[in-house]
Amino acid sequence: MPGNGWLLPGPGFGRAPAHAVASARAVASARADAGHRCAVRLAAHPEPGRVSARGLRGRLPCRLRQQRGQTLVWFLAFAATLALIFAGVYSVGQVTSEKQKVVNTADAAAYSGALVEARTLNLVAYTNRAVIANEVLIAQAISLQSWTDYIVIATNNYRMVLSALSYIPYIGAVFKVLDMLMEALNEVAAGQQEILQSGIPMMINAWEQIITPWYTSTINTAFMPGAMAFSAKAAAEAVVAQNVATQGGRQDQPAHLIDVPALMTINEIAWQKFTRLYTGNDRKYAKDLLLASRDEFSTNRPGSDVPMFSTFFGNSEMCIPSAIKFSSEKKGSTTLVDYDRWEAQDTLEFKLDLLPICVFGKDSGIPIPIGWGRSVADKQGNTNGNLLVTPGGAGYWAYIGTNKNGGWSGVKELRDVTRDSNGQPDKDPKELTYAVAVAKGKADIRTNDHASLNFMTKPWSTASATGSADLTPNFADDQVMAIAEACIFFARPVRNARDITAGGLFRADSYQEYASLYNPYWQVRLSSPS
Repeated sequence: MPGNGWLLPGPGFGRAPAHAVASARAVASARADAGHRCAVRLAAHPEPGRVSARGLRGRLPCRLRQQRGQTLVWFLAFAATLALIFAGVYSVGQVTSEKQKVVNTADAAAYSGALVEARTLNLVAYTNRAVIANEVLIAQAISLQSWTDYIVIATNNYRMVLSALSYIPYIGAVFKVLDMLMEALNEVAAGQQEILQSGIPMMINAWEQIITPWYTSTINTAFMPGAMAFSAKAAAEAVVAQNVATQGGRQDQPAHLIDVPALMTINEIAWQKFTRLYTGNDRKYAKDLLLASRDEFSTNRPGSDVPMFSTFFGNSEMCIPSAIKFSSEKKGSTTLVDYDRWEAQDTLEFKLDLLPICVFGKDSGIPIPIGWGRSVADKQGNTNGNLLVTPGGAGYWAYIGTNKNGGWSGVKELRDVTRDSNGQPDKDPKELTYAVAVAKGKADIRTNDHASLNFMTKPWSTASATGSADLTPNFADDQVMAIAEACIFFARPVRNARDITAGGLFRADSYQEYASLYNPYWQVRLSSPS
């Protein structure tokens, strides 16, 4: 109807009568009088019966406007609590992170210190192997000298006999060829004899002048009291100093080793008790190992088994029934007398039996010495050693013509793991431990009371029986500390087709090898502190 107003409370509402508009204005006026300043103003609209947009905006947020500011009040109420919680979480996170860093640093330091000890043990093992190898070389040298002398004398004797037999008609040409062969062998052996005569003493003296200073200045020094403790600690400290987190040109403050007298004492005692220097008659294990390391030539030389050569330089028999029986017997060996003298001897004797009954393997006939040689190596170089008697007297002639080589000090005094009376390691498994203590000071940990943060620098004084709001971190002795331990152990690689790094390091017999300082298989692993 013209002149009547329109009220739109919301979408979907239809036309309202005029008296409804008046009632709404009355309610709004009553609210204004009660202190509510939220009236719906109806503005004039170009079109009859519609409320203006301004009137609509005023109608909708009316009640919401009464609740404005409540979120701010709640936030202000909890802001302090949230700040304390965040500060606590930050401190806990920082302490946990630094604790893990200190633990990792301690592990690295213990591993590095133990690695110094393991490498020292491997260095000793390499040195001991070199000593054994060179001692075997000396045994081979005097064995070769003895064998060379025997060849020179045997070929000379053969030449005298063959030269006479070469005048026999028809078959003399055969003996002439054999004579020429013996002459060639004699010339080669004689040249070698001269070289060995001067070369062996030079080799022995050179070796003794190398090994004694090396073992004294390098190997034994590592086992002097405090020497290994200093070296292992230096390696551990270097690792601790380098184990620092960096980012963007900034880095954390490093941790540091703690000088714990108990740990240092335990490490030193364990190191000193782990090995010992074997001297005097305690060198039995080194002697047995030396003898077992020889090759066949420097152990036993029974002679050649090649046809024809075995007749002249080996063990053979020939027999013409009821006419003549001819046999040869070659002996040769190298022995270690006590701990201080190598003795090598080679002899060859023929046995001639006239009108024999050809029974092979029976020791019969007249022994005739053909060749002999003998060589000895010891400290003084003035003894012939022990006489080894042979039936034909070749052993005696060898003894008379002994080559005396001086300068060899005997089986060396070598360091090895401590062993029981049976020669086995006194513990199985034979292991050594190295422990360290690492710490980081409270001042170097960025917690909420750190000076650089300037937060919670003063403790709260509202402590009660139920607790305190004080979030100042507390540390034992004002530091975060960790103890780590590493184990040094011996393990030789086992046969494994998938392990391409093992190569030929495994044992062919697949036996487990006892720990020793003759093989460099000392390794390191982390272990739980004991």
